[in-house]
Amino acid sequence: MTQIETMQAAGAAMAERARKVILRANLAMIAMIVIHDTDHVRQASNWCYTIGLQLWLVNIAVYIPSLIALALLWRGRGAGVATMINGLLVGAAFSEVHLWRPSIPVWGIWNDNFFILGADRISWTILALTVLVGALVTAAGAYALGLQWAARRSI
Repeated sequence: MTQIETMQAAGAAMAERARKVILRANLAMIAMIVIHDTDHVRQASNWCYTIGLQLWLVNIAVYIPSLIALALLWRGRGAGVATMINGLLVGAAFSEVHLWRPSIPVWGIWNDNFFILGADRISWTILALTVLVGALVTAAGAYALGLQWAARRSI
């Protein structure tokens, strides 16, 4: 194998690794949001609160950044940046809603923050993990961008 062929093989391997990192990061974000949503169902049950259809429909919005990143991954361009934005948006938005108050009060009982609601340790832990996963997804997107950059330079 010539040096050029070796570099091309290394570039292809880096590009494939970047693709896998982006895929796993966005799937992890979706899984974390599902866990977070499941905790809200638990909270609602404990508080005798019924989550209305409108709230379920609005909640779909939190999945959109991950789905956009995955669509861009399938398309082949822009998924790294979308993954970084996804992590930042989710981490910041979930922090704002649960630690302060939502900018747009469409979250039913969760228009009040966790302090006012008296959230339990389970909910606080899941919130902290959601924000942490958001930060890690952002880092994964940056790492994937670096891999993609290196892959392009080696071809």
